[in-house]
Amino acid sequence: MRPHKIIQQTIVGILTILLLSCFIQSVAAQGNLVVNGGFDTDASGWILTNVDSGSGYESLAGDPPGSVLLGILFSANNPTASQEINSLTPGQFYVVSGNYSGGGKDITDISFEVLFDGVPLFETNAPPNFLNWYSFSFDYTATSTSALLSLVTLIGTGDSYYIDNIAMDAVPEPNSLCLMGAGGMMSALFFRHRKKARRE
Repeated sequence: MRPHKIIQQTIVGILTILLLSCFIQSVAAQGNLVVNGGFDTDASGWILTNVDSGSGYESLAGDPPGSVLLGILFSANNPTASQEINSLTPGQFYVVSGNYSGGGKDITDISFEVLFDGVPLFETNAPPNFLNWYSFSFDYTATSTSALLSLVTLIGTGDSYYIDNIAMDAVPEPNSLCLMGAGGMMSALFFRHRKKARRE
């Protein structure tokens, strides 16, 4: 047997062991944990509190259309959209993201918050243009298997906000990256081996 074939077989063996190791240790991939974060047809899956009759689900507004308006026109308390997020892995990192629109002109106080279990992890004052859509994104480390996600318009500022495209995704763990890397290396080695075999 030629030396380069022995080396190739050894590398394939090592990569196979690495791949199996990564597979065994990897955590099952999770998609978006937020139910109905796009509000495409309604606000099912969410609990809307302190939302007045002119607020709530909006079929026309949104990015794309379909969103929730957390309006303050008649509300005496902070309008809130909340959802219990389940199937979390304690210690796992997640990325929480979404879009918002609204606010009022010349308001410098914090007027919109995103909270987990009552703790604000994203806050903003009124955006430059209340007709445009803006994005938020932040990291969250799970401390238990569930957490309460809340998006809140703060009543004292006089601002209303639309929300849309709310998502929460697990950050790939090193084991998952290892799995992808080992698979890529094996594929490259396989195609290289086939190319050499054709030449011979």
